[in-house]
Amino acid sequence: VLGLFASAQPALNYWFGNHETQAQQTTVSFTRIANVAELEEQLALAKAAGKPVMLDFYADWCVACKEFEKYTFHDPKVEAKLQDFVLLQADVTKNQVQDIELLKHMNVLGLPTIEFWDAKGEHVSNARLTGFMQAEPFLEHINRF
Repeated sequence: VLGLFASAQPALNYWFGNHETQAQQTTVSFTRIANVAELEEQLALAKAAGKPVMLDFYADWCVACKEFEKYTFHDPKVEAKLQDFVLLQADVTKNQVQDIELLKHMNVLGLPTIEFWDAKGEHVSNARLTGFMQAEPFLEHINRF
């Protein structure tokens, strides 16, 4: 009887979906930055590589930040396009002095906020996103780069 249940597990996963495995297979990898100096360092590296940059300001208590991670960043089309970017993330959950300095440096007033730099290293201030955005409009937005 135990063998019957064990052999049925793959079929159950197929029909009902093993969502945990799917989420693990599609992961967008961010480089964490903690302060202005780290941001400047990463921006210089991206400019030298000729790659655009996306900086995601994130906090554990930010519901919309978690929605971005779960629904938008893990959309297959978005994930594919984000491979073209240097992906940075500033976790400001603890609201430490360096977090506040970074938020002030970028003039961030609320979360989520996502900033962009083009492949030449220029900050694209009019590309800033605030609040949650579904995958399709987000994809249209990042296709500008």
